[in-house]
Amino acid sequence: MEAVQFNIWSVFILLGTAHGFFLAPVLAFRKENQPANRIFALLLLSVALHLADYSITVSGLVFRFPHLMFSTYPLLFVIGPLFYLYILAYLGGDIGWNWKTLRHFIPALVVLLLFLPFYLQSGEEKTGFFLEATRNAFREVPPEQFMLMLAQALQMFVYLFAAHRLIRDKLSAMAQLSANGNLLKVRWLQKATQVFLAFTGFFLLITVLLILSGQYRFEIDYLVLLSLAVLVYAVGYVALMQPTLFHEPIRFSRATTILPGETAQHLRNALLDYMETQEPFLEEGLKLDDVAAALGAPAHHISEVLSNELHTNFFDFVNGYRVERAKALLRSPEFRHAKILAIAFDSGFGNKATFNRVFKKFTGLTPGRYRNNQ
Repeated sequence: MEAVQFNIWSVFILLGTAHGFFLAPVLAFRKENQPANRIFALLLLSVALHLADYSITVSGLVFRFPHLMFSTYPLLFVIGPLFYLYILAYLGGDIGWNWKTLRHFIPALVVLLLFLPFYLQSGEEKTGFFLEATRNAFREVPPEQFMLMLAQALQMFVYLFAAHRLIRDKLSAMAQLSANGNLLKVRWLQKATQVFLAFTGFFLLITVLLILSGQYRFEIDYLVLLSLAVLVYAVGYVALMQPTLFHEPIRFSRATTILPGETAQHLRNALLDYMETQEPFLEEGLKLDDVAAALGAPAHHISEVLSNELHTNFFDFVNGYRVERAKALLRSPEFRHAKILAIAFDSGFGNKATFNRVFKKFTGLTPGRYRNNQ
């Protein structure tokens, strides 16, 4: 029986496995944003299981548990679909476990069926196959292995590109208002997707080069698996630093349109100008009716503009300006020694508890931590 051994890379991958196994149930059982978080938990679990499979293989434990050999290969084909479905659910899409959703997992089912004859072999046959493959350091690999790698990379790239387009379309439909909390969250998602997409594009390029050279490089597996481990660590970091990303989905229910397009645009500009020049958000008890009266427009017209033109609601709209004012005060040397409660009052908030909650919702940080970071 082969000796069990670990190197620094396999240990790092194993730690990523443990991290994924910890994060998956934490996200799955959160009360907030359940549909999206449960999809993301499945994604993390799939990645963690594959990392565990790889760690077992490179450490030699596979000789003690031969039936675990390559057991998670079909899961590689659920990562792309799960990420796409997570973005769709987070942006407010309706995800139901029907044929329309389940068809995304047909490639994973096909790979499972292709591997079924191997899975049904005895432990001795699997061990013999592995030993034969390792004699040449995996350099003589069947063409089917290269085709599988190419199919996985292409599928990942297509789904990530589709997810990126979803986010881009959502951003283009939102008013470019920096105080909008939803906008901040969508931009975070866009950055994360771009990084994931760049990695997948690199993996696709490497796969094509390997096919052209006709030789398999074991180091490529390390690169890919280490990148997936880093992805798991990054999710943990984001969950800690930007917890609002995992709280509630982005939902934009378009109000019934009453105003003509030009009128709505004019009222939108007047509303933004009023907020920026008159700063009514500094009044603690500001109401929708107060803003409507100041602009000489019916309150329901203001609500329609907020929903359809600015893609937000009145409370988030006003609180967004208040948070921006608070951030400016917290950055100012003049207010370096001011108490947090004083900053809250000067920004239009009525109490410290509400200020802390709203500030963290928009920035992912408490006011105190935000000040310390400056």
